Amino acid sequence: VYDSVNLVYQYADGVKINYESLISNKFNGMEDQILGNKGTMNLATGMYYLENEAGRKKSGIEQLIEQIGNKIYASVPAAGASWRPETKEEYAPHPVLEKNFNVNEGQSMVGALKDGSDEILSAFCQACITGEKGKHIVEEAYQATTLCLLGNQAIAEQKKIIFPEEYKIPYMKFS
Repeated sequence: VYDSVNLVYQYADGVKINYESLISNKFNGMEDQILGNKGTMNLATGMYYLENEAGRKKSGIEQLIEQIGNKIYASVPAAGASWRPETKEEYAPHPVLEKNFNVNEGQSMVGALKDGSDEILSAFCQACITGEKGKHIVEEAYQATTLCLLGNQAIAEQKKIIFPEEYKIPYMKFS
């Protein structure tokens, strides 16, 4: 098992998805986060944070450019921090789902409300009763599995892997 994995899935329309897995410690815990240019979604807490709502502090390079522009010259320490570090900023949390939604803190899920299990069980029962299946469930599972396996191959071979044409399902969108 790798301690750190980073994969970039790039699509023909320019969309990129960065998958990163880092084996951390108990202080940081285990979370699933989706990071994007507009913000961060934390799936473990059920909250999202928007980039444009953060307190905007200047980065180290922005500070340097401003100092040069204002002709502020000072000695730069060779063995220490030369500008303020870019540390975590305060963001206003927003719930991913509104209404009656509870985040599990790691305890038993027996009796948990609104964790998605009811919807999954209901859809399964509906499919059993009517004989209808959800649209593209098997295809989506196939795609997810194939992308995972290709990601593992890319890590092992340390090279870019193109989704093979023979793996594509003709009626599914592969952009």
